[in-house]
Formats: sequence, structure tokens, C-alpha cells
Amino acid sequence: MADSPMYYGGKSSGPKYYGSAKGPQYYGGRAYGGMGYGAYGQSGTYGAPAGGSDGSIVGTITLGRMFRVISQRWLSVFVFLLVGLVVAFAVYRISPTVYEAQSSFTMDMRRSSAGTGRSVDQIMPDYGNTYAEIFNTRIPDWRSDKIVTRIVQQYRANHPSSTITDEEIISTLGSSQLELQRNSRIITITVRSGTPALAAALANAYAEAIENFTDEENKLRCDKAVSQIHGNVEKRRREVDKIAKQLLDFRTANKVDNLRSMRETIQQGLSKTTGDLLALETTETQLIEWEKLLTEVQKDPESFGNLSSGVPRAEEIAKEYRQFQDDSGTYSSLLVAFTDNHPEVMMAKKKLDLSRQRFLDAVSRALLTGRSTLQVTRNQLGNLRIKQEDLRNELASVEQRIVLAESGLGQLEAEFKVANNVLEGLIMDENKARMDAEANNEIVRLAKMANVPSKPVLPNPMMIFGAGIMASIGLGLLFVLVMDNLEDTVVNLSDIEGRLSLKVLAVLPHVRRKKREQVARFMVEDKYSQFSEVVAGLRNLLDSPRYESMSKCMLIISTQPGEGKTITSASIAISYAQTGKRTLLVDFDMRRPRMAKVWGVELTKETSFSHVMQGADPENLPDFGKLVKETSVPNMSVICSLPPEGVNPATILGSKIVPEFLEWAREHFDKIIVDSPPFGLVGDVVTLATLVDSAIIMCCPDRTHFKPIQYCSRCLSEAGATILGVVVNDVEVSSQAAFSPSRHHGGGYHKGYYGYGGYGGYGYGYGYGYGYGPNHKKKQAGGDAAQTTEEAESKKTELADEE
Repeated sequence: MADSPMYYGGKSSGPKYYGSAKGPQYYGGRAYGGMGYGAYGQSGTYGAPAGGSDGSIVGTITLGRMFRVISQRWLSVFVFLLVGLVVAFAVYRISPTVYEAQSSFTMDMRRSSAGTGRSVDQIMPDYGNTYAEIFNTRIPDWRSDKIVTRIVQQYRANHPSSTITDEEIISTLGSSQLELQRNSRIITITVRSGTPALAAALANAYAEAIENFTDEENKLRCDKAVSQIHGNVEKRRREVDKIAKQLLDFRTANKVDNLRSMRETIQQGLSKTTGDLLALETTETQLIEWEKLLTEVQKDPESFGNLSSGVPRAEEIAKEYRQFQDDSGTYSSLLVAFTDNHPEVMMAKKKLDLSRQRFLDAVSRALLTGRSTLQVTRNQLGNLRIKQEDLRNELASVEQRIVLAESGLGQLEAEFKVANNVLEGLIMDENKARMDAEANNEIVRLAKMANVPSKPVLPNPMMIFGAGIMASIGLGLLFVLVMDNLEDTVVNLSDIEGRLSLKVLAVLPHVRRKKREQVARFMVEDKYSQFSEVVAGLRNLLDSPRYESMSKCMLIISTQPGEGKTITSASIAISYAQTGKRTLLVDFDMRRPRMAKVWGVELTKETSFSHVMQGADPENLPDFGKLVKETSVPNMSVICSLPPEGVNPATILGSKIVPEFLEWAREHFDKIIVDSPPFGLVGDVVTLATLVDSAIIMCCPDRTHFKPIQYCSRCLSEAGATILGVVVNDVEVSSQAAFSPSRHHGGGYHKGYYGYGGYGGYGYGYGYGYGYGPNHKKKQAGGDAAQTTEEAESKKTELADEE
């Protein structure tokens, strides 16, 4: 249980009633529905169903329902997901590996040189559609058998050693694609194959074949358009070739080219000879000057000065002269100090004479060498002058022959020039006409070669597993929605208010008590518990102006045993008694009476309600006041029954004594709460519901079925009974929600569930009510065992609560 009181609608720091945080508000008001009670229409009456089945197999699909169903059956969705992943993995493993290669080529239009002079882009207003139309027009040709044959030939030319057969190539090309890229002139060729190298090779061969095919088509079309001009060009070209041949024959016969070559050779030789002659003359002049200088030095050594490096033996002469100068200086210095007969002076004199002689010898050798060189130079000059004269004579003869030959060659060259100019003009006209003819031709050029793909495009794991996941999740959601729609168990508020179109009056939280007597008197023990506050809220709702006239005598109904009907009726009676109202709790469940045990009342047949009613005479009514037993709760009384031995409840409820009893109870008590038998197992409830002011139907999540409660509501309504709504019982209330829709199907009931543990022995051989089957019987048979287990668990829970 929660530590602080909680009313239906959420956690509160103070008293909070249904539908409002500020004060009490009642059904039909604006705030109703704000705390989870459903909604009213504009007229204030309970609105149309907000959810539930729309007649389809999956029911109405809403976001809230999707979240609820997924949270309840997530394991089923997960199983579908696993199956989808396994199937996707199997598909991925068995799918063949396919590689994709892409090459591309550009498609352009030639620019027109005639007319307006505008390009195709300027002439055609819709640029994108223009090229798209061209592409769509050409695509049949590019997919034709002619292109396929060219592709095979191009592939064979690029890969002569390939062992791929033509049939395999044609089969691979069958799945190829040509695509014009958006807002561009680029066309992409996509080829897929199990061999990456083959895919790339065929993509490239495809692009090359289209380029060659388009060029050939353009050329043939243009050649046809300029065929007449081309004939004139060819005729003029033959004439030019004829003149060129005559010119060549004339040059060959007269050897004009040889003469010109000979003239150039003679001119080059004459130029070289003249240059050599001038160089030797210069050398001769220098040698003459050196001879004069050396002759003067022989006569007077003192007159020797500097010699150029070109003088023969210049270094040797210079060396001897420097030695002579040194010895002369030494001798002169000794003469100053000594006389001529002094030994040192005489020694120096001899050394000086020896140096002078060596110097003169060096000069003599140099003079001899220079004269020999001068003689050789003069001989060479004579030979060169003779050669020069010969070359001049030969050059004059050749030039005379050339003049004679060029006189006839000039006429032929003039004729050749005129004919060639005419030919060039015709070629220009042909080219112009060809350009005009090609103005609307497309130009195809290879833009990008395909590379050998390294990764396959198929199987695509992202696509396969993504599709597997999406399909499995979709199938899983469809499965759980169908199962949720087909399942006949109440799960949350939307199931009640939407599918059953019944108002939810209150949601009673789960109470961790094991015995019925403890739960029935729980409000007496703890007035401020969460359970007590919710029951108090239900009481306030029933006392509201909307329900006050219908809540004096109320019947508490359940569609099957174990839904807390007895506990709820006792709790409502206690709540009314605590407000000071005289309250009577009547146990009309005569086949399995519980109230005597709950309140510890000792009964005899004279004070047993069922026995007294069985023997009562409508004409002579018994004293009903003797049946009333006071309880430990102030202002609260109960009327109980003994086990039905010798009593026929159906006979009692069908007699006139029951209306008389209820009339008596209305006169003596402020509130009458009637605990009825479960609807469906016996037919007493319909009769009893028409005698009271209103009826409240009990419901347990994961236990109450739709069909029995729908049948109950329809039967009571057809009988004229007033149904106030539904009280949802035994709900685990968290701090955020009083009735969480996330409870899982098949989760069973809580260990502390306080319903009828074993209700299988109800009545005297009555069959199962509407909507019950063998599964329900199994639950009844196991009731005692479950109750024994619950008692063991109860001790553990109580010890835990005390701790």
C-alpha cells in the first residue's frame, strides 16, 4: 500500500475527488474525463466509444492501443523479429553475389553556325526536357541488337584472351541500365554481373560502342548532306595532285634540288676557306713581327722587353733573361765595393757572361722556331688561295645552271599554288556545309571509365535485414493486434469505456491481505489507506446530485466468481456508515453466503435471511427487523444467511416477498447495499436488479471477460434495470497511475488477490454461465490449493509488513 492516501486519478497532497483537483465535481461536468473516467458528449451524456473494435480483425488502431499491446505482448513481437532476422539471414546467405560497375558518357549538341547563330541551349527554352527527349529518342538505338553486337566486338578487342562466351555477355547485358542524370548531360551505364571484372569491362565496352556507333552515324548523315561539294573537292584534289606530280618530275629531271644543295655546299666551303685564309694571314703577320724583335734582341740583349705568350719559346727566353738580370745586378753591386781584380768580382763577371750566353742561345732557338713556323704558314696560305679560287669558279658555274632550271620551275609552282588555293576554298566550303549539317547531331563522348568494383551490391545486408526487420515487426504488430482484438479479457480502462460503453466509477487498488474477512473490514482498520480513500471517493460520487436518486438501494453484481463483489459491497456499506447514515448490507448470495463469516455473525434458521424468506407468507409478512444484525461499525447493519440447506434461492427471488422486504428496508435505512449472486451462473440477478434503484458491475483486469459483461449489461438494460457503471477491482496502483495499461496478458493474479479462491462448488449443480468453459473449471478445481498457497504467502507478507 501507499504511505499516503490516494484517490482515483493520481497522487495528491490533499483530498481530491473524481475529475478535479480543486473540489468535488460530478458526472456530466466539464472536468469529467480529466482524471481517467472517459468522456461525455456535448449534451452531457456518456459519449460514444473511444476505442475498441471497429468491426475489423485488428480492431481500432490508436497510438495508445499500440503502446499497450506492444507492452503486453512484446515477447510475441520479439519472436516475430527473431524469425524475421533468421529468414533475412537465410535470404542473405542464399542470394547470389552481384557486382555493379558504372561508366558514363556525355551527350551534347553541336552549336549551329547558320541562321540566328544561337546555340541549342538558347533556341530550346526547356533545357532539361530537351535532352531528356533526345535521350528517350536514342535509347532504342542504344539498346538494339546492333549495339549489342558492337559491345561484344569491343569487348573482344579489349580482352582478346577472355574465355567468356557471347551468350554470357548478352545475358549480362540484358540487365544493364542506361540513365540520364537529372539536370545534366551525363548518361550512366550500369552493368551487373557475378564477376566484378566482367561488369567493369562490359560497362566500358558499352560506353565505347555507343561513342563509336554515334560517331559513325553522324559521319554517314553528314557525308550524305555534303556529297555534292565533296565530289568537287575530290575533283580539284586530283588536279592538284597532277600538277604536284609534274612539278616533282621537272625537279627530278633538272636536278634543281641537287643544284641548290650543291650551291649551298660550295657557299659553305668558300666561306670556310676564306675564314681560314684570313686567320693564316694574321698569323703570318705576327710571326714576321716576332722575327724582327728577336733579331734586335740578338744584337742588343739590353734592349729586350716583354714578349707576348704567342712568341715561340717565350717562357724560356723570359726565364733566361731574368737570370741574366740578376747576375748583372750582383756584378754591378760588387764593382762598387771591390776592384775589377777582386776574386768575387771576377767570379761574378764569369757568371754574368755565362747567363748572357744562355739568354742569347734561347733567343736563337726561338728565332729558328719562328722562322720555321713562318715558312709553314706561307705554304698553307698558298694552298688556301688556290682552293679559294677553285670554289669561286665552281660556285659561278652552279649558279648559272640553277638560273636556267628555275626559269621552267617557276611556271609549274605558280600553277600548283593557284590549284591548291582553289582546293583549300572548296574544303572550307565543305567543312562549313558539314557543320551546318551537324547542327542537330548529338555528340557522345566517354566521360568516365568503370573501375572494377570491390564490394558487391547484392545481396545488400542493410536492405535485406532492414526489410526483414520491418516485415517481421509489421507482422508481429498485426499478430498482436489481432490477438488483442480477439482476446476476451478486460485489460484497461479503454477496454471498459470504449468497447463496453460503460462508465468507470472507481478503480479499487490491490490490498495485500489474504483472508476475505480482513479485506472486508479493511476500511474499519485503516480509514486513511489508499483503498479507503478510493471507496470514499466512490461514495461521494454516488451521493452526488446526478446519482443521489439512484443510489439509495444498490445492487453489486459480478459476472463471475472471484471479482470482489462481496468485498466491494461491504466496503461501500462501511463507507456510508462512517458518514453517519444508517446502512444495511444484505447478503442475497443465498447459494454461497459469506457475510456471516465476514462479520462473525451467529445465525440460526430463525435469523437466517434465506430460511426466513423461504418460509415467509406474502399475506403474513415476517418481522424483518429480527433479521438485522448490528456490526462493530456504527450505523451499519447486516442481514446474513446460512448455507442453503432446504432453501431454493430461485423460488425466493421469484416470490413477492422480496419487493416487500426491499420496501421495508427503504423505510428503515438510508442506504441499502445488496450483495448479489454472480451474474451468468444463475438467473437471480436480473430479477433482483429490477427491484433496486441501480446496479454496479464489478470488473477485474485480466480476469473479467468482455462477452459476459456485455451480456450482463444488455440483459439488465432490457429488463429495465439502471446500470450506474463499473467498479474496477484489484488493481496495482503506482504513484503515477491508478490503472496502468501495461499489465501483461497471461500474467495471472497477484499473490495477494482477495477474490473467491475456489468458487467451483457454487449452487446445486448449476452449469457454467455465459462465456465460461473448461479453462474456468480448471481454475475452480485448483482454488483450494491456491488458497493454501496464499495463506502461506500471507504469513511472509505480514512479517515483511511488520519489518
